[in-house]
Amino acid sequence: MLLLGMALMALGLILPLRALYFYQAFPGSWVEHWLLLPTHLLFPHQPLVSSRHPLDNQALHNVPLNWHDLLLLGGGLALVCLLYLLALRALPPLISYRFILLSTAFLGFILVLYPALTSQDVFSYITYARIGVIYHLNPLTTLPIAISHDPIYQYIFWTTQPSAYGPTWIACTSLLQWLALQLHHSSVWSMVLLLRLFGLTMHLGATILLWSSSGLALAPQEAPSPRLRLVRLTATLALAWNPLLLLEACVNAHNDATILFLIMLACWLLFHWQRRQQLPWLLAATLVLALAACLKITFIVIFPGLLLFLLAREERRPFWQRLRLPAAMLLAYAGCIVLLYWPFWQHGAVLRLFQVNPSASMARNTPYEFLVHLYATIAQIRLIQIDPNTGSYPEIIAHAIASLLFVLAYGSLCLYTLRRPASIRSLPALFGWMALAWLLFCFVGSTWFWPWYLVSWVGLSLLVLASDKSWQSLLRSRAFAVTTAFTAFCMLSIYAGYVWGMERTGLPFFPGLQISWLRGLWGWSFLLLLIPLMLAQRRRQRTWSTLAAPPLPLASRGQGRDPQRQGRLPVS
Repeated sequence: MLLLGMALMALGLILPLRALYFYQAFPGSWVEHWLLLPTHLLFPHQPLVSSRHPLDNQALHNVPLNWHDLLLLGGGLALVCLLYLLALRALPPLISYRFILLSTAFLGFILVLYPALTSQDVFSYITYARIGVIYHLNPLTTLPIAISHDPIYQYIFWTTQPSAYGPTWIACTSLLQWLALQLHHSSVWSMVLLLRLFGLTMHLGATILLWSSSGLALAPQEAPSPRLRLVRLTATLALAWNPLLLLEACVNAHNDATILFLIMLACWLLFHWQRRQQLPWLLAATLVLALAACLKITFIVIFPGLLLFLLAREERRPFWQRLRLPAAMLLAYAGCIVLLYWPFWQHGAVLRLFQVNPSASMARNTPYEFLVHLYATIAQIRLIQIDPNTGSYPEIIAHAIASLLFVLAYGSLCLYTLRRPASIRSLPALFGWMALAWLLFCFVGSTWFWPWYLVSWVGLSLLVLASDKSWQSLLRSRAFAVTTAFTAFCMLSIYAGYVWGMERTGLPFFPGLQISWLRGLWGWSFLLLLIPLMLAQRRRQRTWSTLAAPPLPLASRGQGRDPQRQGRLPVS
């Protein structure tokens, strides 16, 4: 823990270097001055992160690539992920659940005090909270430019775009903004601190729910064993100390930590429903999933898995009787979403988000981004955005292709599950379905991707490994530790693709293609380890199930033979 804490402190000293093109976490405050002091002492002649980004793209393109700072960032991330890997291999037999919680809180507090951000989304969160709490406007339809006189306005990039998040997140941030005002703190830095602490709380909550859910996965008559406890500790440690989850929750304060908490809470409620068979537990899980969708609407793609699961459980009953429970849950899910959006509807103005959201037309950090720029380089055309909120024409085409591919892949997944209900009849199978559906959306269906999108997938995957007996052996393997740490490193190193000078540094063998456009390929390279690992484990499961199957009884003499063929020689 101490080594990982020291590595995180070292990374915190590197992030404020100005060439990395990050953001001040507490701009214009005495807190930022004191937190930047160690970096000033360690790098006395290096310029540090400014309170605002220069918006002159031409000036940025003329800045040479700073390989020294880039290597420092890559080395810091690699060291953190390497120590995380070693912890997964060595610590589970030596630690307790209480140690995981206390150590995670300790590591989280280190990250909360980082003087730099790798994403400025936290300022957008504060903007929409201030729109609602201070200015009493609709935060889902009001553009930030309407409060251009507010101190927060100078720190945000998307000034002509309504909130991309739903009423669940508006409620969370508005409550924090109200609390800050009650404490007589109206400054930006106080809200950043509160949001970071809130992210740490959500991360700890998800860790607690993973531990509890993995215990509930035991059959009621099954006694806990040392082997199972080791499995639960490994999965919980893998979630709690994951560098990707920690940085996105405690540094960037992304709301995906809250989404992960809500999804883990829904899974925990489903385990209770499975044990007690009482409808309120299932209804509560459905409503919690609706809350997650009302935080980020794209998470609606995981809910059909619950409906398919409910259909598969009652396979022997008539079809129309099997439909009653899924239909009731679908009605509750849709009703909750409608009720939460109703106060912000404003005659349909809330739907304007789908027209101006950059994720609907731009390509970032995906293989689609690389293909778009590769095409533009070969065809010698320049990518010109229609407006600041809309991508270029090739990007729009790429988004349409991605949407079509996702519809085909997602539809195939649903049809496969309908044809083979046994594949989703257990809760771990349901959670695996949800994880796969979200991974398909991020990799296949979206041209706009950022590292924090994968937070929920990591949590769901670890819950599957901890609760499904056929996957538990994977948790103690070296391949699992390597793949988990490499995934975190790939995701976090996407930020290195935005270092100053990347936009003008071409590949040695293809000068027209810039290094920064490889970030989408590199970020998803963890699939080269993940997919073979999953396929190999599936083959082992089939082998074990074949060996464990009881032998067929031998037929007695004369039994089962064709009486007309007894005593006859085979005919060639």
